[in-house]
Parts: sequence; C-alpha cells; structure tokens
Amino acid sequence: MDKKIPPQKEAAFQEINRNFSGDDAKQQCARLLQALKMYSINTYEASRGLGVYHPPARVMQLRKNGYPVDTVWQTIVAENGDTHRVGCYLLRNGDYRHES
Repeated sequence: MDKKIPPQKEAAFQEINRNFSGDDAKQQCARLLQALKMYSINTYEASRGLGVYHPPARVMQLRKNGYPVDTVWQTIVAENGDTHRVGCYLLRNGDYRHES
C-alpha cells in the first residue's frame, strides 16, 4: 500500500479535523470515530490525517466505550521507502468503505 492518503479520505479528514479540533484524547477519539464511520483507517492515516498521536490507545478507548472496532494488518511504505506492518481499524457494523 502506498503511503499517500487517498484524496477522498483526505477531504473527509479535513472536514473531520475542522469539526473536532483539539489535541486531547477525547477529541482524538471523536475524530477517529467519525472517520471509522466512513472508512477503514490504518495507524498511518490516523496519525497523519487525523492528528491521532497514538492510534492503538484511542482505539482501545473506543472499545472500552462500547464501539466494536476490529484490527486487521496492512503493509505500507513509509516516506523513507521502508515497509511497515500497521494496524488497520474497522468499525464493525459501520457504514464504511474499505480501502486497501
């Protein structure tokens, strides 16, 4: 998978960031949840596109609040060309469009 965030996700992320500004954990969870309602989100996209500083921790918080978030694994290419195995989060029973 390319490191670049797809344009349709980028546009959605910009809108989410405008609606849920702030860097505290609550706002990060809100941004991540809104994005998960539309798309599957990997850790790279969550940190780069949504300003979620530690995506696994925010996912754990969402799960503790009753949201059924699943994790699958993806391989991405980072900016320096290295490949990384990252978590990709999916909101079960959510209305999202899975992006590979």
